[in-house]
Amino acid sequence: MNAKLDEALLLDADHLKKYTLGDLALEREVLGMFLDQSRLYLKRLQSPKDPKDWGEAAHSLKGSASAVGAFKIAERAAQLEQVDEPFNSSVCTAMLALLQSDLEETGVAIIYHLDNSTEATFI
Repeated sequence: MNAKLDEALLLDADHLKKYTLGDLALEREVLGMFLDQSRLYLKRLQSPKDPKDWGEAAHSLKGSASAVGAFKIAERAAQLEQVDEPFNSSVCTAMLALLQSDLEETGVAIIYHLDNSTEATFI
């Protein structure tokens, strides 16, 4: 699989362009904020204060991932959002490991996208 196809599976660049109206500077800003925020949401999911904190972190991650076109992350966060009891569960531990891996792969796709985006296209 080539890098362009791998990126498309992790980051929907067309969706992102529509969301940012083709403004490359805005794309960079939004993607940077997404990367920063997704790390914070992951930390909250790894050590939630209570089930409500878990649900809020999963929901927020789902929304921000959907907004930027990181749909694999959004789907994973939607699965996590459905967990009623996040404490002491081997299933939750496994799901968080998958999320962390997805976030790392998506981060690479975002960097690749930004490195290969040279001009803004206005819709």
